[in-house]
Amino acid sequence: MKIEDKIGYLKTMESYATRLTASSDLTTLFKNVDSIVDEITKYQYMVLYYYNTNTHNLKAISSKGLTKSELVMAEKTAMHRSPGKALLTKKIIYFSKEDEESNKLAPFFKSPTLLKSRLHIPLLQGDSCIGVFSLASSEPDLFLPDTVYMLSFITNIAVAIYKNIVRTRDLQRINRRLEETNRNFLNQKLYSIGLLASGLAHELNTPLQYIGDNISFLRGAFEVLSGFAENIEQLQLNSQDMSKEQLLQYINKALTESDIEFFTTEVPTAIAQSIEGISRLNKIIKAIKDFSQLNVGEKSLININKCVEDTVLISQNEWKSIAELTLNLSNELPSVLCLKDEINQVLLQLLLNSIQAIQERALIDKNFKKGRIEISTYSDSDRVNILITDDGIGIQEKHLSRIFDPFFTTKKVGKGTGQGLSIAHDVVCNKHNGDIFVQSNYLKGSEFLVKLPFS
Repeated sequence: MKIEDKIGYLKTMESYATRLTASSDLTTLFKNVDSIVDEITKYQYMVLYYYNTNTHNLKAISSKGLTKSELVMAEKTAMHRSPGKALLTKKIIYFSKEDEESNKLAPFFKSPTLLKSRLHIPLLQGDSCIGVFSLASSEPDLFLPDTVYMLSFITNIAVAIYKNIVRTRDLQRINRRLEETNRNFLNQKLYSIGLLASGLAHELNTPLQYIGDNISFLRGAFEVLSGFAENIEQLQLNSQDMSKEQLLQYINKALTESDIEFFTTEVPTAIAQSIEGISRLNKIIKAIKDFSQLNVGEKSLININKCVEDTVLISQNEWKSIAELTLNLSNELPSVLCLKDEINQVLLQLLLNSIQAIQERALIDKNFKKGRIEISTYSDSDRVNILITDDGIGIQEKHLSRIFDPFFTTKKVGKGTGQGLSIAHDVVCNKHNGDIFVQSNYLKGSEFLVKLPFS
């Protein structure tokens, strides 16, 4: 080949490569490959096969010149013909004239066709062959060596671009799924906090109420005791003009009018109650703060028992009138590396689930007075376990396999989003490499077991 011809050849190859790399999606890529192949050579039939590693078959992802039935036949027999051989040997296979295989294929065409030129190019990705590019024609000696080389060059560039487009598309799908998951998590968290809002307001209002009452009482007590102190000061000024008996009568009168004995008993009680109320307010506010704190995607070592206690505290108004709640928390529980806000949400969702199950059972079982919820924690060789049991309505067996499905719910419209358990499953299993199991008997209760690895 003359130097001028070589330069022209290389420029042509470069232009083909540039056209292929400009492909931003699979549709454009396939169109560009078809267009370039049409420019390089004549042919009647084309099939682009992709190797399915699960079924160990060649799957046609693009074709030209074949009817639907002809393509089905080509795909079905590909592994037993030359395309399969090219895949397994990772070598280009070219037939320039008819042979036994072409004679066997002829009757399968709508109009019997004897293929005399057949070219099968393996699509290589590193050490693996991911597919085969096949061209065929009824003309003999159609594909010259330079043509075969150019087709091999083009198709294998297309393979690399195909992989990159698929990888980019998959990453975009993953990102969209993560965005949707985070959006659903936030929506569910807001929904759960909405359910707790009135209860939290009540839990905060109760100590505020008796702190306010006690402060009013202490203000009155201070006024009375100030009046008593003024009487005693007045007595000191006039004591020289009074007999001992008069002094005692004056003091006893002041004591009786001021009711000092009552205040010396009740004031310490009011102060103690106010301190207790402030302590409870601090505890509730800290629990709300800890529960609502966002980790911004960073895991940290947390105390699971503290998470359980905070969840129980902020939801107290939801369960205290309908269930007895028992905590059985291990004192030897190791810390767990996890996303605290998301684990808090899981615990709240499971607890709300138990509360709602007890409420539903109470509606249909008139003998059912008050439910029971028990939360236990314990550890085994490499995991922390959180067990939540209740004697609520339970889950029917036909629904057990679907309770972690997104948007699945057995509740009436408006009573749930159908996302709570789905999000809990995603947080535990996908984000923390843990497990969540459920056992349930309808009308008897349910048991949820969350298993979280130490790290």
